[in-house]
Amino acid sequence: MENKSFSNFILLESDNLKHCFKIIKLFNLFLFVAIFTLNATNTFSQSVKVSLNKKNVKLEEVLIDIEHQTNYLFIYDDQVKVDQKVSINSNNEDISTVLTKLFDGSDINYLFKESHIILSKKEKSQSVNQAKTKRITGKIVDKDGETLIGINILIKGTTRGTTSDLDGNFSIEVSPDDILVFTYIGYNTEEIKVGNKDTIHLVMTEGGILLDDVVVTALGIKRETKTLTYNVQELTSEDLTIAKDINIMNSLSGKIAGVTINRSASGIGGSTRVVMRGTKSLQGNNTALYVLDGMPMISFRSKQSENFYEGEDEGDFEGISMLNPDDIESMSVLTGASAAALYGNKGASGVILITTKKGKEGKLRVNYSNNTSFSNPFIMPKFQNSYGKTPDPTTYSSWGEKYDNLTYKPKDFFQTSYTTMNSLSVSGGNELSTFHASASATNARGIVPNNDYKRYNFTLRNFTTLVKDVLTMDASLYYINQKDQNPAQANLYYNPIVPIYLFSPGDNINRYRTFETYDDSRNFKTQNWPYQDQALDGLKQNPFWITERNIFNNKRDRYMIGLGFNYKINDWLSASVRGRIDRLEMKNERKLYASTHTQFSGKYGNYRLVKGSNKNMYVDGLLTVDKSFGEDFRLIANLGGSFNDERAESIKLEGDLLEVANFFHLSNLEFSGSQFKKRQSGMHVRTNSMYATAQLGYKNFLFLDLTGRYDYFSTMEGSTNSTRAFYPSVGVSAVLSDILPLNKDIFSFMKVRASYALVGNPLSEYLTRTYYDLDGQTISTSSFRPAEDLKEEKTKSFEVGTDLKLWNNKIDLGLTYYNQTTDNQLIQYDIPAATTYLTQFINAGKVNNWGIELSLGYNQKLGPVDWYSNFTYTFNKNTIKELPSEVPDGFGKGGMMQAPDQYVVSDVDGVYQMILKEGGTMSDIYVQTVKKDPNDFVLVDPGTGAVQVDPTMVCVGQAAPRYNMGFRNEFSWKGLTLGFLIDARIGGVVVSSTQALLDQYGVSEKTAKERDLGGVWVNNGRVNPRQYYETVAGGKAGTALAEYTYSATNVRLRELSLSYKIPSSLFKNKLDMTISLTGQNLFMFHNKAPFDPELTSNTGTYYQGYDYFMQPSLRSFGFGVKIGF
Repeated sequence: MENKSFSNFILLESDNLKHCFKIIKLFNLFLFVAIFTLNATNTFSQSVKVSLNKKNVKLEEVLIDIEHQTNYLFIYDDQVKVDQKVSINSNNEDISTVLTKLFDGSDINYLFKESHIILSKKEKSQSVNQAKTKRITGKIVDKDGETLIGINILIKGTTRGTTSDLDGNFSIEVSPDDILVFTYIGYNTEEIKVGNKDTIHLVMTEGGILLDDVVVTALGIKRETKTLTYNVQELTSEDLTIAKDINIMNSLSGKIAGVTINRSASGIGGSTRVVMRGTKSLQGNNTALYVLDGMPMISFRSKQSENFYEGEDEGDFEGISMLNPDDIESMSVLTGASAAALYGNKGASGVILITTKKGKEGKLRVNYSNNTSFSNPFIMPKFQNSYGKTPDPTTYSSWGEKYDNLTYKPKDFFQTSYTTMNSLSVSGGNELSTFHASASATNARGIVPNNDYKRYNFTLRNFTTLVKDVLTMDASLYYINQKDQNPAQANLYYNPIVPIYLFSPGDNINRYRTFETYDDSRNFKTQNWPYQDQALDGLKQNPFWITERNIFNNKRDRYMIGLGFNYKINDWLSASVRGRIDRLEMKNERKLYASTHTQFSGKYGNYRLVKGSNKNMYVDGLLTVDKSFGEDFRLIANLGGSFNDERAESIKLEGDLLEVANFFHLSNLEFSGSQFKKRQSGMHVRTNSMYATAQLGYKNFLFLDLTGRYDYFSTMEGSTNSTRAFYPSVGVSAVLSDILPLNKDIFSFMKVRASYALVGNPLSEYLTRTYYDLDGQTISTSSFRPAEDLKEEKTKSFEVGTDLKLWNNKIDLGLTYYNQTTDNQLIQYDIPAATTYLTQFINAGKVNNWGIELSLGYNQKLGPVDWYSNFTYTFNKNTIKELPSEVPDGFGKGGMMQAPDQYVVSDVDGVYQMILKEGGTMSDIYVQTVKKDPNDFVLVDPGTGAVQVDPTMVCVGQAAPRYNMGFRNEFSWKGLTLGFLIDARIGGVVVSSTQALLDQYGVSEKTAKERDLGGVWVNNGRVNPRQYYETVAGGKAGTALAEYTYSATNVRLRELSLSYKIPSSLFKNKLDMTISLTGQNLFMFHNKAPFDPELTSNTGTYYQGYDYFMQPSLRSFGFGVKIGF
């Protein structure tokens, strides 16, 4: 019989505890390696810590004790009396501080010399000189001339000092030989020798993140950076507004390690795809959770269409994208599960914490900012301008004769886009109450005509002390009104880019700028376009008609009301409660005017109206303990719970107009027509949670973190499994710079950390129970059978890393290795026809992501110039570890599984697919190729020159990059600041159906060059280019997109900025003004694709790396001004 102890049975049967022990082992290994390595360095430092408690003992005894605690040896002669009696009491203080206290008032000098401390008797002249003291005064400001309050000022080698007052002034008694040391959190340490100075005017420069920095973590809890057991990265308001974007998430690109950001191709106001540490969920959410002032925000994202023929992007519903960037104080990015564990079933994909501005005590402060930018297409395909229309009247293409004077350029269709953002804020208060109020207006015009965007933000936040030092209140109100018209459509039917790109240079586009003419027989204006009978649907409408007579209007009104109270029970115990209501009302309209192609609209036009609302109510309470036990231990603990209620409902009516042309009103809908549709839908999800955290610190250099969260979610009701889930985490960290006798001149700070966490991804609503759907004229049950045994996805993650600050914080390094596995994946299968249901979900599959995050900062003075540099590096390896190879019993092929061992999750006419296979990645792209013989020669019809397309789908690579890099620099001199950001994405592939169709229609530059050369080079010879491209790029079910697959590697100058802070003295110190010039996407250092590989036509998990007539990305130039008084 196997012998097992009771403790082993209890502890090791739990997978979670096993992982905890593994992390602790890894942490110990990391700690041992670090100690072994660092012991080989120079450990003789004046910052070595010493603890002494001696009363009336001989000096010799104290010196011996110091030698035992350090690696120093004392050297002295007979003139130094070591038998004199002394007293000293110090607790973990620097040796230089201890010696200063020890010899204060004595006749003994000390001098550090490598591993020795030399003691000598003071000369009389020294004592006389020290007696000559004087009072020196001064003022301390930052680089912008703002006074700095609370600067620590010490006389070097002593404990005597002072601090600067509210006006930045200071005064201190010194001698000429003294050296003053100025220190302040977030600024470089400065040393100034007194000499014959009577006054000092000091300009302090910002430095790297210092040891006592505070960051916002989960639930809005503030923690000292040195105590964290996981990786947290923080950006300031300035980082986010250097080059403003309507969607603030776009400002994160290249600035944060571990985050991949893709801009939507829908233009201004479009969606943004944010993925942290790789995609994890086959069916669930893979985008980050956004948290505003400690409380989660709801994304409000409607399902984006995956129909590349008439799919529409209704814009971005992400909560954060609607915020005013000038209201944001800071942003903390929690890329790992350990940092996000307190968010339980919503923390698997990482968390972005937004802290908004509060008023500050003091005089009323008014700030105004304006940012205006102008944009044009950045990357576009290359077109030919020498061959005209094909003579065949049945087709519209450009395989005609060659001409010398053709002038058509598709780029001329696009207009210069502009964006103007104006923001005004007022803040101030006193010791009992502060406030911050702001209003902003954003107006923008896209590069496609008649694409407009408007947003108005109003914010009010008040922080009030109701009972001094006991009870405070934090109240906030946000109102946002947003309207946009004609967001770019990455589809075929309503996308003017399709006919613009495929328009023949031999035709005259100016004939169709007058897009409508009066029709006497119909008594209204109709579309002016002769090509409505073309085979390709995208050519069936005039591009100018699309922009002016296929109208899409979106309107959103959103308000958020928040209220919180904090009650300080005693010095170590406090309680807080807070809540917020977040509501969105939206209205979407589509108006298709009469004579829009009959495939899309009736005789008098077509109208669609969608009205919907989303509401979220969140409440939480938190009890906080912060208590020290003796001088060594400190406990910070939290116990709390939350309630989250989400509701959404919408109604849609759509149909042809009845009898009055272009009168878009419900009363004019043809309710009995075949095109009439109605749909009403809703959703209600509730989550109740309890959670606890505890951090135990030992001597402020060893820390142990424990968290646990218990979630109850309504989406699991109806399941035979538990409707509850527990999400734990454990972390440890050690500040080696406070433990080991390191050289502080080199190692300003060093910490190692490790953590393990379990987080989740909740089920979508109604997967475990039947619901009813009203679509058209009938009521039906859901198409998928309720699965009563579903479990929520779970992600197990561990990470280990280090944080280093070197050479007085000039270098700041953060390095993290992570490994995370997500199981209980959801997979959809078809159900045999015997039931009324079509599909069902089951739990199966496992996905792993591991990778490295690196952030390296450098802060240095180059003469009078302050230089700050930051480099980020992200590597992520995504692997599908497990997938069922066969169809489970009781199910059939279909749903996701189209064939054994492969699950199709993206499909465009069978020519582009994303297929999941065990051992592959979640972004693998499969396309068709040309047929070849056994010798790898392309099969060509000798008579026509046509080639054949092999229908077998072949993997050409993954859409996700192998790694990302960002390189940011800032140079400041006398109020002038120059900054730039270079962003690189290395690896991955993209596929362009756009380029394939340009070749098929003979409008690409490549087709003209090959005609000039006599044909396409194939198998050591040239073949007819028209025959070749009309088969290789032939369209539906017959396009060899392997020929249109490109490397996604790209390196760009993402941001360039130049700003100048006008001296306040010019305005009698009553006004601050900064003016700036900015540029974004200025040029590519490297890019092989015919479009911007960063763009995405879908901000969901799939359909990545695919270009289907997407709107080009934008190159922008702008200017701005900030005024404060």
